[in-house]
This record gives sequence, structure tokens and C-alpha cells, in this order.
Amino acid sequence: YFAEQAKTTLEGLVRGVPLRFVGVGSSQDRYGRLLGDLVLPDGQSVTEILLSRGCVFVFWHEDVGPAAFDRLLALQRRAMTDGQGFWPRIASLPPPGAPYVGNASSHRFHAPSCPDAARIGRRNRVALPTIGDAFAQGYAPARNCTPWP
Repeated sequence: YFAEQAKTTLEGLVRGVPLRFVGVGSSQDRYGRLLGDLVLPDGQSVTEILLSRGCVFVFWHEDVGPAAFDRLLALQRRAMTDGQGFWPRIASLPPPGAPYVGNASSHRFHAPSCPDAARIGRRNRVALPTIGDAFAQGYAPARNCTPWP
């Protein structure tokens, strides 16, 4: 869902434009992969533009600092409130019969019926009444049981 629209938006921003890479957090994850952002010649962050337009969502990662995550989450919340990009459809998804289940350690959330949700320990288990609550609190869908349309 929304992949083609997000791709078109990204291409419109960066095709033929010189980009600058800026490291984020520790600049590498535990596997040695670079962590960073692409910046346009005018200084705008490609990530921040895509978040503001509702083309991507925040994906928490332990190697990205809390200040960067909080800044990105604020942009996501604004896009959600403003109904940008994919957010209107996501907000209109019918709620599950029980709350979504979040993992406070990984910042991922699961559909209540997902077998992986049952494996989350009591200490890390977070009840998220709606998908909007999950995204607004900085949780991202788990890979195996995503509610993504």
C-alpha cells in the first residue's frame, strides 16, 4: 500500500539532484551499516520531507539517538493530524477486537491475534488501543503480523 506514491514523491525530490549524506546517531549500526540521512542542496532532509508528506513512518532503532527519533516522531504526528499521504487510510482501518500489542523494547506492534504478540514479556508489553495510538507513540508494525493494508 502506498509504495508507488511514495516512490514517485522520492523520485521527484532526488532525481538528478546532488545529495549529501549526514550520519545519524552513532553513524553505524551493530552490523557496520551506515545510518544517516540524505540532505538536499538547500539543506532539507529527505527523510523529514517524506515523513511530513505521509510517505514513510518512523522506525525506531537503538542506534539512532533519542533526539533524532523525537524530532522525526513529531513530524510523523503532524502528518497524521494533517491527514497527509497514507495516514487517512491507516486511520480509517477498523480496530481489532482487542488492543494492538506493542513491545516497549523493540518499539514494534502486533495485531492482537499475532502469535509473536503472545511472546512479548509482561514487562515490555504495551496495550495500544488503535493503530493511530501505536504510530503516534512511535511504534512501527512488526514484520510478521502487520496491519498494513
